[in-house]
Amino acid sequence: MMKSKKMLVFFLLLLFTSGIVLSGCATTATSTTSSSGLSAGNVALSTKMSSSIFLQPVSPRNKIVYVTTRNTSTATGLNFRNELISTLIGEGYRITNNPREANFMLMTNILYIGLETHSYTVEGALAGGFGGALIGSTYGTVGSTVVGGAAGALVGGIIGSMISQKHYMMVVDIQLEQRQAGTYTTNSTAASQGTASTITTYNSGIKNWEIYRDRIVSQASAINLQFSSAEPALKHQMAHSIANLMP
Repeated sequence: MMKSKKMLVFFLLLLFTSGIVLSGCATTATSTTSSSGLSAGNVALSTKMSSSIFLQPVSPRNKIVYVTTRNTSTATGLNFRNELISTLIGEGYRITNNPREANFMLMTNILYIGLETHSYTVEGALAGGFGGALIGSTYGTVGSTVVGGAAGALVGGIIGSMISQKHYMMVVDIQLEQRQAGTYTTNSTAASQGTASTITTYNSGIKNWEIYRDRIVSQASAINLQFSSAEPALKHQMAHSIANLMP
């Protein structure tokens, strides 16, 4: 009986002291972002690509690009097109609504923007490649923690609820085309039929354009990061990465 009372007192003291220590942390843990650079406040930003793209350099007067943006994710109101166009203009490009006068055509599709989870990871998105699926990955487990003992588990739960590392990501497929006289590109689509055969359909060719496809994934991470703060940082980072693929 006496031992039980001592344990109860110990737990109460532990909870009390933990609350005092963590209260100060909790008031400053929420992260904010700004669009002033690649690192926004205390938010860590990173970008990875499924492959590298290298375009031929052009003169300043030929830096004319036609831009289309699509959003097939569940997020709404992203307005990524404005962010991307603003960044391209800052890099010296002129935007045109007429594909005939463009020397570059940039097409983007936002596949996902939101919390990184076990089902949606940076590694899984990159593994899918352009046009591929968004999957989880054993290399991208998020937030796994092992705490031993009843007291450790109790305090660990308190810490986890007050201070947690949040990871958000933005996944975009891009098709980038550069006008190049003399080139000829053909597209083909392979479809499975039965268990041992495929049917390949060859589409009409595209003359005088080199075509590149890629998947880009940007990630924002910080303690207690909220999506409302992560979204502008992710869009800014993604637009910067795409614009820097241009010559």
